[in-house]
Amino acid sequence: MVDLVHAIQIAERYILGLSTDAGVRLTLLEDRTEERDFGWVFYYGQEDVRLQVAGNAPFIVDRKQGSIFPTGTALPTAVYLENYARTGRTFPPGEPEHTVVIEGWAPGKPAISKIPLTKAIRAATGTGLAEAKAHTDAVVAGLDVLLMFPSADEANSFCDAVGPLGATVRRENR
Repeated sequence: MVDLVHAIQIAERYILGLSTDAGVRLTLLEDRTEERDFGWVFYYGQEDVRLQVAGNAPFIVDRKQGSIFPTGTALPTAVYLENYARTGRTFPPGEPEHTVVIEGWAPGKPAISKIPLTKAIRAATGTGLAEAKAHTDAVVAGLDVLLMFPSADEANSFCDAVGPLGATVRRENR
């Protein structure tokens, strides 16, 4: 979980990178920072206020992970912020993603059967063998694996398929 002080540090590092890339000195407009349920919205501009910078859309620092999510200038800022609050993405505007987190293996179940889990991941997500195997290997290593599904039905079907194999899963909607 990120607090405001840490979010400002993240935002300042991001602005430093943008400054380097653009070849101009940019600065956070801290008086315009907005706090939202999901995190903070940071605005920035040219350090020399006599100059204007085009395309400097605000960005989000997510409260949960400290990740940065740029917005855009094609739509009003409110559209990007509403979309992020609803879906966890600033763009494209869309429907919530249905996330399944494979957290590991259920105690008391037989050892992980890698081939059936890899096949289930491939069938449900359409990924190739190498990517599905990498997900399975991550589960074996004790890491959480996040998989996105376009609908609740598809996410639920995947959970129903891997549960009997012994995988422990949880659902998240973003």
